[in-house]
Amino acid sequence: MLLSNLPIVTPPVTSTKSVDLQRILRAVASSTAIETGQPSREIEQTLRSETLFRSLELATPVPSA
Repeated sequence: MLLSNLPIVTPPVTSTKSVDLQRILRAVASSTAIETGQPSREIEQTLRSETLFRSLELATPVPSA
């Protein structure tokens, strides 16, 4: 039996599910909690916080003279 005579069988194409932001945050929080020993709930709240980098200023170009 020659392999070239066999039909090529490919798996059916399945739709990929979009990854939910909540799942990403939970995964990052739990991974960080394992590494740091902090509670994952606390880390997750920090990640969800909108004021996480509020104290940082964006770089702005210096006007040329």
